Amino acid sequence: MCLGSGPRAPSVDPSVAIERENQERMEQQKKMEAKAKALEETVAKKKKGSGGMSLLTGSKGGIGYIDETL
Repeated sequence: MCLGSGPRAPSVDPSVAIERENQERMEQQKKMEAKAKALEETVAKKKKGSGGMSLLTGSKGGIGYIDETL
């Protein structure tokens, strides 16, 4: 019984490898930009204040609004 290394993967063309790396970098950059934009939107929403927001639907969920003695 022979325990050979099995079939090898075909060698990758250098230009294809470079193109794949460039594509991965572009996708990673897009993800980072989207994440930063989402963070900016979240911070902007939290900084907006509670002027027009309901106590129950705000980001803090009305903590302290409900009286426990009821």
